[in-house]
Amino acid sequence: MSKNNLQSAQESINEIEEALNSISQKQQNEDAFVDKANITFDNNILAFKKYFPDIAEKFSSHQPSSKFNLFLNSNGSANFIDYDTGVPIYSEDPHKQSSEQIKSMLENPIMGKVDHSQLEFLKNETGFIHIDLMAEIGAIYNETQQALTPTKSVAEFIPSAIIFGVGLGYHLDNMFGSFNAAYISIFEPNEDYFFASLFTFDWASFLNKVDEAGSYLYFSIGVPEQEMYEALHLRAGEIGAFSVASALFFQHYPSEAVNKLINEFKGNYHQFFMGWGFFDDALLSVAHSVDNSLKPINLLQPAKKISETYNHFPIFIVANGPSLDSDIDTIKKLQDKVIIVACNSATTALLKQGITPDFHVALERTKATEDFLTAFIPEHTRQKINLLVLNVMYPKVLDLFGWCGVALKSNEAGTSLFHISEFLNNGRITSTIGFSNPLVGNTALSFFGSMEFKNIYLFGADNGYKDPNHHHSKGSYYYSGEGETIHAPLKMGGELIVPGNFGESIITDHFMHTGKVQMERFLESKLDAGINCFNCSDGAAVKGSMPLRSDDILLEEFSFSKNEVIEHIKTQPFSAVDKNVCLTDYLDFDEFEQLCNTMVEILDGPILNRTEALEQLLESLRYLFSFKNHPRYTHLYLLLEGESLYVTSVLISLLYNFGDETTIVPYYEKAKTLWRDFIADAPQQYRDRWNELSDYSFDYSKPSVS
Repeated sequence: MSKNNLQSAQESINEIEEALNSISQKQQNEDAFVDKANITFDNNILAFKKYFPDIAEKFSSHQPSSKFNLFLNSNGSANFIDYDTGVPIYSEDPHKQSSEQIKSMLENPIMGKVDHSQLEFLKNETGFIHIDLMAEIGAIYNETQQALTPTKSVAEFIPSAIIFGVGLGYHLDNMFGSFNAAYISIFEPNEDYFFASLFTFDWASFLNKVDEAGSYLYFSIGVPEQEMYEALHLRAGEIGAFSVASALFFQHYPSEAVNKLINEFKGNYHQFFMGWGFFDDALLSVAHSVDNSLKPINLLQPAKKISETYNHFPIFIVANGPSLDSDIDTIKKLQDKVIIVACNSATTALLKQGITPDFHVALERTKATEDFLTAFIPEHTRQKINLLVLNVMYPKVLDLFGWCGVALKSNEAGTSLFHISEFLNNGRITSTIGFSNPLVGNTALSFFGSMEFKNIYLFGADNGYKDPNHHHSKGSYYYSGEGETIHAPLKMGGELIVPGNFGESIITDHFMHTGKVQMERFLESKLDAGINCFNCSDGAAVKGSMPLRSDDILLEEFSFSKNEVIEHIKTQPFSAVDKNVCLTDYLDFDEFEQLCNTMVEILDGPILNRTEALEQLLESLRYLFSFKNHPRYTHLYLLLEGESLYVTSVLISLLYNFGDETTIVPYYEKAKTLWRDFIADAPQQYRDRWNELSDYSFDYSKPSVS
C-alpha cells in the first residue's frame, strides 16, 4: 500500500470514528434528554393540576399530530419543526436566540395605547356629571402630555402583557426578568406546540413565580389566530377592560396570521374601551326600569320562541344607513309579504315612501327619544305601529304607540334590580336579550333573533358609509327635501376603513364599528338556532350574515297573512310583568355607600411611584368587581362599573403614556383625586336621583348644522 493510500485510509478511519462518536454522543444526549424531559413533563402536569386543572387533564393524555417532530440540536438543546414551513423554529442555540429576542423587544416594545387628548373638549349638552368628570381628567391628561416626554420603555410593573406563541417556552425564562405584569395572557394556537413545551420548559417554576408575584395568568391554547381577538375581548369583558389597558404585545415565533392579528389588535384596540354605560346612564337605568315595571307592559320571554308555523316568515330589519335609498323600492314592493321592522329614524324614511312599518324599534334612553317620535311621527300613525324597546327606555315613550313590547337589557343596574325582585319573590328570572347596543340595528336584530325567526334581512344596516356627506338615508329627517343635511350625526371616535358587504371599502368610526361587531357576536351566539341572516345593505360586511342584493330576494309563499304573524308575536313570546315584582324594595342605599367608602379608603393610601399607583388602582377595581356576580348586590356593582372602566382606562393611559416611575405621580394624583371625590359623592347622587327620569331634550325643529 502506498503512503498516499495509507494516509487516505487513516483519514477514512478517523471520519468513521468521529461519526461513531457523534452518533454515540447524540444517543447519550437523547437518552439524557428523554429522562429529563419525562420528569419535566410530570412536574408540569402536577403544577397545572394545581393552577389550571383543565389544561392538566387535557394534555396529560394529548395525542399529537403525525407532523410532531421534537428533536435535539447538536449541542443537546431541544428544537421543533414548524408545521407550516417544515423548518426548525429555533437556531442551533435556542436559549441565546430567545434571550436576544427578549432584549430586542425591551428596546423596541410594541404597546397598545389609547390617546385621550380629545376628552378635555367634550361638550356637556346632557348635563351628565360623567361628562364633566371625563373632561376634567382629560384636561390633566393634556397637561401631562405637554409637561412630560412620552414613555417608550417597558415600565417595571405594567398592566398587561399579551404573548403570542409558546413554542418550546424558551422566551418565558427571560420574559419577566426586568418587569412584571398585573395580567398576563398567553396565546398558543397550536396545541401540539404547547404539548411539546411541557417536556422542554419548567412551567412549574413559571406558574409558581407568577402566583407569588400576584399576577393574573390566562391561557388560550388551540384557539385559531382569527379567534384570538374575540377571546381576549370576551375575557376583558369578564374581568374588566383595565386588564388589557396599556398592553405589551410580544410575538415569539414568525407567523403571518399572528402578524395580522397584532395589527388587528392595534387597529381595533378601541373596542376594549367603548360601549360601557356610565354613572348617569346607570341611574337612568334604575329610574326608568322602576317606572316601567309599574306599567302594564308586555315583557319578552326569550325562552318562549315563535311557533314553527310562523318562524320562517321573513323579517325586514330596516336601519337608516345611506344604502337604504337604493332598496326602498324593493321594500315597498314586498311590504305586504314581510314584517317591516324600522330602526328609529328609518321610520321617517319609510313613511315618506308611503311605507308604514309594522314595528318601530328605539334604543336611546333619554327624553330626546320622545321628542323625536312626537316631532316626526304623527299620533294617528304611531297608533298603527307596534313599538319595541328595552326596559331602560324613557317611560313616556312606552305610551306613544298602539302596542309596546319590552325586553330586558343585559348588564344594566335596572335589569339586575328587576332580576333580584323576580328571584326573591318568584324563584325565577326573565332572560335578557344580548348584544342589543350600541346601535338600534343591534336592538332590532337581538329582538327578532332572540325570538328565533329563521329568515332575517338587513337593509340600511351599513355601520358606516362610502360618502362622508351621505351618512343616512336621504329620505330621513337628517335631510331636507333637497337632500341638504339638516341634522348632522355625531362622529364617535376615529375613522376606520373596513371591507364592504358587496366589496369595496366602507368608512366607519369606532362607534359604528362596535355596532357591526356586536351584530357579528349576536349571530355567532345563535349559530345553533338555524337563523339565516341576509345582509342587503351596501355597507360594512357583517360576519355571519350572507350578502344579498335586494333584487335577488326570493320569498316563500305562505298560507297566512303577515297580520296573523304580528298577532302571534304580540301574544306568544310576550307576557305581563308579575305583580309581585317591586324594584324599590331592593335599592340598597346603605350598602352602596359602604361599597363606595371602601373604594375611597383604598384610593386614599399614599403612593410613591408608578408601580404603587397601579397596584392601588387595581386593588380598588378588584374590590368593585368582587360584586359583579354577587347574588344580591350586582346592581350596586353595575352602578359604578361603566364609570370605573371609562375613568380608569384614562388613568392607566396617563400613568403609562408619559414620564417615568416618579415624575408621573403628581399628575396622576391630581386625576385620581377627581375620581376619588366622584366615588365619595356617588352614594348621595344615588339617593337623590334613583327615581329621576331623563330630562335631556332635543329641539328637532331647529337644524343642528348651519
